[in-house]
Amino acid sequence: MKSDNGFVYTKKRHYDVAVIGGGIAGISAALSAARLGKKVLLAESSYILGGLATSGLVTIYLPLCDGLGHQLSFGIAEELLKLSISRGAEGDYPDAWLNVDENSVEKRKSQRYLTRFNPHVFVVLCERLLTENGVDILYGATMSKLHKNRAGDSVSSVSLITKTDSYVVSADTFVDCTGDATVFYHFGAETFLPFHKNGNAAWYYEMKDGEYRLKQIGSCFYISSEEVNEGVSGLDGEENTADVIKSHLKILDDFLKNGDVSKNHAIATLPTIPQVRMTRMINGAYRIKKTDDKKHFDSSVGMFGSWLEKGLAFELPIETLYSPYIKNLCAAGRCISVDGDDMWDITRVIPVCAVSGEAAGVLAAVTSDFSDINVCDIQTVLSKRNVPLHLSEAGV
Repeated sequence: MKSDNGFVYTKKRHYDVAVIGGGIAGISAALSAARLGKKVLLAESSYILGGLATSGLVTIYLPLCDGLGHQLSFGIAEELLKLSISRGAEGDYPDAWLNVDENSVEKRKSQRYLTRFNPHVFVVLCERLLTENGVDILYGATMSKLHKNRAGDSVSSVSLITKTDSYVVSADTFVDCTGDATVFYHFGAETFLPFHKNGNAAWYYEMKDGEYRLKQIGSCFYISSEEVNEGVSGLDGEENTADVIKSHLKILDDFLKNGDVSKNHAIATLPTIPQVRMTRMINGAYRIKKTDDKKHFDSSVGMFGSWLEKGLAFELPIETLYSPYIKNLCAAGRCISVDGDDMWDITRVIPVCAVSGEAAGVLAAVTSDFSDINVCDIQTVLSKRNVPLHLSEAGV
């Protein structure tokens, strides 16, 4: 921020927990830490929360269950699902899970615990939830630099730039919810890119004859190895720009197939961020893999299923959230530590982002030294929130 004489002033802020990235993982992490009485900052580069779920119009809250009638994801993951449709669902209302009756148990075997929500209503409800819980939100905040402590094993502060201001934010602990492992990358930690690239997606909302509907154009999956050169990594600015322009043209072409603009026909909402699904992840203390299906982890801090295959069920070991070489930085969301693109495709979605976010928020609130974690402390907090941590507790 420049004064009248041209000098730049930097605003300094200190928090117990600083969460970088305001997608579903960031919302969950910030809320989780704040509920433990911590002073929390949630820094988001855009001016809207929710990431791909809202700005990206991926408005499908994928399953909290295993597809065989067992709920796996609880806590904030379920709280946010209920919040997303608290003023009505756009579709796929999970009545067997929310309206309990004598037939619910059998119905749950055929109806997955998922829903479709309105992105605009959901984002404002999330914003209100966070502010009511004392979270400080800073919009338009792009991370420009990371500062380490003298020993080089911790983050001391990060520099954030807004439209007119510069901030240096110090914190006891930091949570990387950028979706791109940006904080870890700036630290110099080892990160990974998927082998596959993201296909072009052009999801948008159309209003036609009084019907407001999500149009899903293009793949939400990554590009196959044979077509890898056709996809985008999601990390290159020029590449993303070209991909977004390509998406816009697809949207316009699709819209005009149903006629020109009129009072009964309009493009209702365009995505405001690139609709890429997978970019960069951390190399954590453990990389969870698809063969960990049904595996028990003593260090589990949550559970999740697969939106792609019924019957898969996973425990989430806390070691997927941090690097053993960085004391006060953990991750949540699609950049947690996994092994293989198939597993990445399972863990990048809303329920797993919320599960990992809640766990990361507790971790960041309970200790600032991840090299010496007592996982029982984190599990005790989650258990007090009535969050089952092991598949045996879910009847799997």
